Amino acid sequence: MLMGILLGMIFAFLVVSPLSSVGIATAIGLSGVGSGAANAGIVVASFTLAVMGSSVNPLGGTLAHFIGSPKIQMANMLTKPRLFIPTTIASAIMGGVATLFNMNGTPFSAGFGFSGLIGPVTAYSLSDKNVLSIVAVLITFIIASVILAVILKWVFMTKFKWIRPADLKLTLQ
Repeated sequence: MLMGILLGMIFAFLVVSPLSSVGIATAIGLSGVGSGAANAGIVVASFTLAVMGSSVNPLGGTLAHFIGSPKIQMANMLTKPRLFIPTTIASAIMGGVATLFNMNGTPFSAGFGFSGLIGPVTAYSLSDKNVLSIVAVLITFIIASVILAVILKWVFMTKFKWIRPADLKLTLQ
């Protein structure tokens, strides 16, 4: 469980850094539940950044966080390190959830997150392929991630005002 939490956090950090999360996962051969936890961390970080920046970014920019990559927030994350707080909290929680639900992955899928649905589809393909597996994948990669993103937006942007929407504004060129 602790390793799932840590992997979720580490890979959520990697996906918004200049480093390649896919390259690192492949290089270390991260597979099984560890890969699933890493993937869940990336997915929830993507949703959290998308939801938090949705009021200042165009629809395409918002969707690009999880359809493409949350790496588009790299400049904002590195210049405003407080943005790592909600993504780290979210990825720790979802790394644990993925471990509890026994989400699996491959070294290749570990670093992709929601992009191309690689993470969720791989987790399902490595499961028992029954109704409970579909529900577990939906809860882990979509439902809980979106709910957590909305909660963290409320906590960090509305309640405590530690993060402003402008902190997540994409500079589209």
